[in-house]
Amino acid sequence: MEKKLHGLKRFIQKVGIKTHRMMNPIYSSHPSQSEREACLILKNLLKDPSTEILTSPLSGKFYLRSSDKQILIVFGNGQISIVNHVYGYNVPVTQKSEKMLTDKFLEEIEVRRQRMEDEYSSNIKHSLKNIIENLKINDESKKVQQ
Repeated sequence: MEKKLHGLKRFIQKVGIKTHRMMNPIYSSHPSQSEREACLILKNLLKDPSTEILTSPLSGKFYLRSSDKQILIVFGNGQISIVNHVYGYNVPVTQKSEKMLTDKFLEEIEVRRQRMEDEYSSNIKHSLKNIIENLKINDESKKVQQ
């Protein structure tokens, strides 16, 4: 009896998940060939450390610029715009692709931020303990002079 009840619960759960996916527009559409190619270009440019990346919190857009490849990509609001001096493409993207690309973009920003923070932290010459020790030495020298 317990196995049948468990099987019924699992069946209802599977039906609920499938229904949710059918109703959710993120899961309903499949990316086109041009969307897959634009996403691949964006991901490859994002991996390049020489690529300049920016985000605009007000418009919700993300920018990638590669000076050596002379390409600018603007990503957001359901489309990827790829611009060069010769061509310009506007490729609509599905919500699922947009979410995945946004997550990858934010991960890369976080990695670069952490690298920058580590670089500056490693250049610190005096730790707080060194500062305390220097203050103690200065206080002792003043006491000796008095």
